[in-house]
Amino acid sequence: MASQRGDEIGNELLRAVFLVNYHSGRQRALRLGAIALIAAKHGVRGLLYVWPLVLLLFVDFSGAWVVLRLFLIIAAVGAWFRFIYGSVRDDYARHVRDRLLEPGALWRML
Repeated sequence: MASQRGDEIGNELLRAVFLVNYHSGRQRALRLGAIALIAAKHGVRGLLYVWPLVLLLFVDFSGAWVVLRLFLIIAAVGAWFRFIYGSVRDDYARHVRDRLLEPGALWRML
């Protein structure tokens, strides 16, 4: 039953057993751990995409360039969060949602 998704179970008794296991504290903790690992993975990967904009944070602009620096900071942080949010949402739907997880399954997601 661990390999099936919750919405693929046709038998009412099996579905009830699945839902009891799915809403248990252990499964909630495993799902929370999975979200943390997926967010960390995509957070680091997202930094690799926006690192040129992040490096511009350390350049000392003077005068009117302060507005450009502020714009680049906002663009870098916005791009990073947009990348992370979409990637974490997609990986969560693909690997975690409506599935029973085992403790070793968390590391296989990476």
